[in-house]
Amino acid sequence: MAGSLDALLRPRSVAVIGASNRRKSLGGMVTERLFDFRFTGKIFPVNPRQEAIHSVKAWPSILDVPDPVDCAIVVVPRDAVPAAIDQCIEKGVGAVILITSGFRETGEEGRRLEEEVFAKLKAAGIRAIGPNCMGLLNTSPEVSLDATFTPVPALPGPIGFASQSGALGVVVLGISEERGIGFSQFVSLGNKADVTENDLLEAWEDDPEVPVITAYLESFADAPGFLRIARRVTRKKPVILVKAGRTEAGARAASSHTGALASADTGTDALCRQGGVLRVDTVEEMLDTAWFLAKAPLPAGPRVGILTNAGGPAILCADRLGELGLEIPTLGEATRKVLSDRLPPEAATGNPVDILPSATPEDFAACLAAMLEDPGIDAVISITVTPPLYPARDVLEAITPVARRAGKPVLPVFMVPAAARRELLAVEDAPALFRAPEDAAGALARAVAHARNAARPAEEPREFDRDDAEIAALLGRTLEDGGGYLPQEDVFRVLEIAGFPLAPWRVAGSREEVLAAAAEIEGPVVLKAVGPGIVHKSDLGGVALDLRDEAAVAAALDRMEEALDGAGIPREGRRWLVQAFRAGGREVILGAHRAPGYGPLVMCGLGGKYVEVFRDVQFAMADLTPSDAREMVRGIRGLALLTGTRGEEGVDLAPLEEGLERLAALVRAHREIAELDVNPLLLFPGGGAAVVDGRIRVAAD
Repeated sequence: MAGSLDALLRPRSVAVIGASNRRKSLGGMVTERLFDFRFTGKIFPVNPRQEAIHSVKAWPSILDVPDPVDCAIVVVPRDAVPAAIDQCIEKGVGAVILITSGFRETGEEGRRLEEEVFAKLKAAGIRAIGPNCMGLLNTSPEVSLDATFTPVPALPGPIGFASQSGALGVVVLGISEERGIGFSQFVSLGNKADVTENDLLEAWEDDPEVPVITAYLESFADAPGFLRIARRVTRKKPVILVKAGRTEAGARAASSHTGALASADTGTDALCRQGGVLRVDTVEEMLDTAWFLAKAPLPAGPRVGILTNAGGPAILCADRLGELGLEIPTLGEATRKVLSDRLPPEAATGNPVDILPSATPEDFAACLAAMLEDPGIDAVISITVTPPLYPARDVLEAITPVARRAGKPVLPVFMVPAAARRELLAVEDAPALFRAPEDAAGALARAVAHARNAARPAEEPREFDRDDAEIAALLGRTLEDGGGYLPQEDVFRVLEIAGFPLAPWRVAGSREEVLAAAAEIEGPVVLKAVGPGIVHKSDLGGVALDLRDEAAVAAALDRMEEALDGAGIPREGRRWLVQAFRAGGREVILGAHRAPGYGPLVMCGLGGKYVEVFRDVQFAMADLTPSDAREMVRGIRGLALLTGTRGEEGVDLAPLEEGLERLAALVRAHREIAELDVNPLLLFPGGGAAVVDGRIRVAAD
């Protein structure tokens, strides 16, 4: 459904269908929260059996409410929901929050009812969240809406949070309250029958009250759509995601190299990397990162200073920063002089700066200021271990004004008892606080990544000229036979039309045709067995290289016939690919795999017959930009094998990058391609490339 979410997120009037005076009922809790949170608009309780709720007149039906209703909150039993929705439509409400459960999550009957209800809402142009959700809240003073039944009140703040799990949303609000972290808006998505995470991304994109977006998701309603929106949004503000379901098996039955190499979580990782989304593993990491990004300026680079009053935590911090790819440069001479002039001789003034347990709050502030003024430092992590002489709050109060003036991020870590931590939360305008140096290092690394994402130029995937009608006809022939692998000549023809450089090739069905084809192709040839049941040719003895004359071709053919007979491959349909032999190239693989929930994923990496052994591959969603392609190629761990190592000449990577883009464009245009491998694509020193093998499997969409 299209349309603004203002009636949901910023209503001026709310009706609670199922409102109650019983505090332990959902209707009672929702109504109580509306009043307790001091909603700035009008509240209309709807209950035909009660005259007043919370000293406010109750209406028998929403149709009896005399005023317009922006948002209807529905908390009646499931079987009463269709009638309630019909009345909402008749009333002309602007939006619906359907809290009631018992729909899709309970089985087929619930699914049918959910589809029926939301089809009516869609036809009426009414936006809705749920069903099976905890509701939503907006802490803006102009709205003050708490339309939930959560037991934990949300603190006001800058973070927008969308949660597919209502229970986890409550957990997050509870942790946030303990840490003093505030939210501007919280939306429990429930079954996502209408409003999804994509809608909220767009609603929050230009909302100044939501400078940081966070989400907990178990699935994507539309992953390609999320990627397109996230690319745009993350250039304006950070998006931080906890995505559950990392370990589900999804590619175990795949027969292509690409399918076998794609894990259950590959699509999410690709989406986040391409979309600039900061993926974290835990809600604690999400909150740490969001609070830090909401309160601190973005780092200009990866160079970090460490200020500490204890050596051990500083070492842990330095180790973690190094693992995350951040730098710990030696401080400049001028900075070190300022530090040494103030500190005892036994203090360390390099980086980390250890100012010793005897350091005063004023020492912390002065040293922090000096480090922040160093032009070689982009951010400072300040670590305070329970001070024996000075309260932790005194240290935080001393460094807070320094951090506020700096223009560079400061990450204070206080490794102190719980009582001292509670006192720290009372310090006004303090930076975001961390409990451990590793937590601060992780948040800073994600901030560096976001700064890089925000600065990247806008790009769109490239399209390429090709005859899509001929490709569709070639794919359609196999689809008409029930799908499966294309004949080898159709695979090569599709790749040729798509613009891939192929080594000259012929397909032969008889011994005479094999010998004639070999004679026609100039120079040495490769002979490969193709046909039904032949997938991994080399495993079956179905590949012979560098055949230089007719006798060599004939002998290789005899060996292959015998090997295939022994493997039980039927002779019927058995054919032979004769191809020009190309030597001296580096083998890489290109591939595509249609992943449920994500659409096609494309892959590149080191290729050849050992691709599943080395597993040195990179994945991306098929909405691939030129920058995505470059990043994928440069993410190959064994890239030095391509660029040149130990005196070897490197190869041109441009054909690999362009091949990725061409492959992505091909699978975007042809949804019937379920799996595709180009393996190997040979890259040659001095330039040039050649595809020497590939396969394509098609399936009905």
